[in-house]
Amino acid sequence: MSDVDIMAFGGHPDDVEIGCGGTLIKLSDAGYSVVIVDMVRGELGTRGTVDTRDQEAKASSKIIGAMARENLGLEDGNIHVSNESKRKVVEVIREYRPRLALLPYHEDRHPDHYHASQLAYEGIFLAGLSRYDTGQGSYRPPRVAYYAGWYEFDPTFIVDITAQFERKMEAIYTFSTQFQPGDTYYQQAGLTSRNYDKVIVGRMTHWGLAIGVEYGEGFLIRGVMRVENPLEVEFSSF
Repeated sequence: MSDVDIMAFGGHPDDVEIGCGGTLIKLSDAGYSVVIVDMVRGELGTRGTVDTRDQEAKASSKIIGAMARENLGLEDGNIHVSNESKRKVVEVIREYRPRLALLPYHEDRHPDHYHASQLAYEGIFLAGLSRYDTGQGSYRPPRVAYYAGWYEFDPTFIVDITAQFERKMEAIYTFSTQFQPGDTYYQQAGLTSRNYDKVIVGRMTHWGLAIGVEYGEGFLIRGVMRVENPLEVEFSSF
């Protein structure tokens, strides 16, 4: 597999859509290659089934423009860092060799989310070690950034996704068993609440206002950004 531009990790199918779906759509529209990696298939979800979740994920991937979507097949509700799970991350990193890896924020109310973040980080680190043998060449993405889950952070940078907002929401609501309250076949859950919808839109509005646009997605990096020319970086001090 040739090198791809962006790989976005999520604990569950739909996590990536909520956290960084607009940015992925924007980058895909610009011609960059996008791969999504889900760690579990969502078998513990209150609504829907593994099969319906798979179909929803495929439909959402088309909206985003992802060239591929992988699932590591870990146990829902029991994502944790182990030799086996780290190896799966290493293998998918080495297969696609992304230039940028997007991870869920490492603090969250859902254990699967913060464990997914830690697992992805440790797997990415191991992928760069030449003596860690998977039968593939060693490789470590040069850029890693975190997107927000339940908990927010002070972002290092914010991406304007105003033009991608409608398609991001379409990608999220493609997971109809998870987010559409009108499907009365399943019991109602926290994600089907209109209050949760307000959380998603409210955060994008908040981060959009911070950069003077309608909607934005925030990202956090560990460490500092290297800048060769400050005049080529957009930022505001007021």
